[in-house]
Amino acid sequence: MNKNNAIILKSLLITILIFSTGVILNHFFDFYRIDVINNVMRDHELDSDAYRVETLFTEVFDEEACDVMTARFFGLKEEIKKVGTDLSTYSRFSIFRKNDYDALKREYILLQLKFYSLLKQLNIDCGQPYLPILFFYQIDQDESERQGFILEDLAATYDKQLIVLSIDKNYKDEPLVPLLVEHYGINQTPAIVINDNVTFGLQYVGQINSTVQQFVRRADPNAKEINFLLTPEAADISFEKIIEETRKIAENESLDSFARGDAYLVIGRLSQNSTIICDSLAFYDKVNSTNPEERALAYETIASLGCGRNRPAFLKLASLEWKKTGNKYRAEIIDKLSKGERIKLNFDQHAITSNATVISGYKTAITPQINETNATSVTLGNTKLILNNSSILLSQDDRVYRDWLSGQISNPYGPKILSTFSERLTYNEQELMPEIGWHEGGRIKELETINLTHKVAVGTLVAKYNNRWFAVDDNGVFRFEVPIDKISYPTTRFLRPDLAVVIDTHGMNMLVEQAIRNNATAVIACCDHPGKIYAAKYLSERNITSICYPDKYLFLALGHDINALGSPPQEKINETFVLGNRPITITTKDRIIAVNSTDDSYALWYYQTPASYFSTLSQFIPLNVTYVAMNQFGQMNKVVDTAKSLNASIIATRVFNKDDYIQIKNWLDEDSTHKTILFHSAPYPYGQLLFNQYKNQTSFDDPNPIFK
Repeated sequence: MNKNNAIILKSLLITILIFSTGVILNHFFDFYRIDVINNVMRDHELDSDAYRVETLFTEVFDEEACDVMTARFFGLKEEIKKVGTDLSTYSRFSIFRKNDYDALKREYILLQLKFYSLLKQLNIDCGQPYLPILFFYQIDQDESERQGFILEDLAATYDKQLIVLSIDKNYKDEPLVPLLVEHYGINQTPAIVINDNVTFGLQYVGQINSTVQQFVRRADPNAKEINFLLTPEAADISFEKIIEETRKIAENESLDSFARGDAYLVIGRLSQNSTIICDSLAFYDKVNSTNPEERALAYETIASLGCGRNRPAFLKLASLEWKKTGNKYRAEIIDKLSKGERIKLNFDQHAITSNATVISGYKTAITPQINETNATSVTLGNTKLILNNSSILLSQDDRVYRDWLSGQISNPYGPKILSTFSERLTYNEQELMPEIGWHEGGRIKELETINLTHKVAVGTLVAKYNNRWFAVDDNGVFRFEVPIDKISYPTTRFLRPDLAVVIDTHGMNMLVEQAIRNNATAVIACCDHPGKIYAAKYLSERNITSICYPDKYLFLALGHDINALGSPPQEKINETFVLGNRPITITTKDRIIAVNSTDDSYALWYYQTPASYFSTLSQFIPLNVTYVAMNQFGQMNKVVDTAKSLNASIIATRVFNKDDYIQIKNWLDEDSTHKTILFHSAPYPYGQLLFNQYKNQTSFDDPNPIFK
């Protein structure tokens, strides 16, 4: 063999050796690459199963579903991304295992479709935290490749919101792909599906970004399921009229920034105008209060309304302000929200599992507990509360400093107390009687004349459990149920679909945390829901007295020896106020007329309060009670006529309007032995007139009867 042939042979052998080594290495790396992809896909399957199990656990063990789902979701997203990258990279270099890669590709497509289904459900359940993009491409198509790079860059920019799923339009091995192609009408590539809207051809960053920005900057993202017209519609108050009155606040440049922000928010929500909702943020930005609680609420508001603001940053600021107030739990939960951490919401199991219901269908966690008695008489109205200049009085905010329902929006911390509310839109001046005043505001105005300390509860945290909402207590337990009409106030902020901040607090159930934190002597609030009575009992156990001017469900506290008064009279004596203290003794021989009502007209049901009280009391002492039902306002003559025909000496009733007042007044004037027990009457001017004019003939809703 000559020298040249030897060189050629040697070169050939070296080439064969290198090629063989490459083939062997490629074969070896194919095993490794496929193993890597299989491992990731296996992990993804396990994580997907874990995701489903955790979702089930949230239902069984009362965890917060959206926390669990979103925490797990980021991992699933990254796994899907890694599998796609590895498949597209490794399959190019495979020589021997193309079939294996094809099988993995089918499995990958199935994973994407499963992930897409989970994503759609997550968005439904949790207020659409993510924007999914379906990208249909064609292999070896330049435009598809360029589109993929553009979407990859956008996904990196909006890492926390955007999820891109890529699907080979022409892939036939998985039947679901042609079905999806047909469903969206994909007849060319590249094609992009965003919110079920399909665009064809190459889409550049600016074109897609405008759609993504609409999603990222959307207003009020967590309040999509809330009907902000619920209360106006129930009260038969035109939302246009509310907007008309509220606009006066919004456009008054001399007013407080917080108030103007809330005015714009109310207008935006009632008119369903996202632009106006976002306009409100400019005013919350200007809140410059010395009160850390007010600053915290402004930051929470900005974080809740979306509109492209940096939610984590504002939540972090809110958490720091809550720390300054001493509200440790609030600071911790808002801090976790700012970091996107999983939150464990604790609910009162007794409130959740209680099955007893009241006449309205509300579930109640508290029921009457009067011991058996052989008594022949009962004294009502003996409970009293004395307030002086050292007393700390805490109140709800709604119907005290603010009344959004009549367009009266101010800074939630005052200082001007209102005395007329939505009544001012329909009542004439003579019947309105602003000098006496209405609701909690009217009564607090009187109490403040002795220079006590009045504080207001603002921005209570509430959470949802199985479509029921609960307000938090002083230990971070969501314990006191809140009716949906208060949640749907257009001033409520929604941090998540299941977590909200009620600015216009309304009810004893929303005041517990603030009452304890502020060392309140007494709390003034509405008690027309079982959750509010449950809260009154909780406060009583901590030596805080509840003053329930609306007292519809205070009868649930009978027998609990509770520090509470229902719709009590209040009398100024020197530099003190005495609330209650109108004892009246009833024997089993006395004839009693107790008013009841149907639900035929809005708010007529408050006339049920006397009947609820006496029907419960009569279970423990055989009182001689006759019930008279009203099916419309202005029927107090029926009650008085029945009292006269039966020679009754006691009428238990609600006095709301002028007709009620005249009928009861005339009956009291007929005989000094006639007496009336007033339920749900102290919030109204005509109830106050009777209390003040007939001190020896009137009493009130006392949850602590004395049996003899």
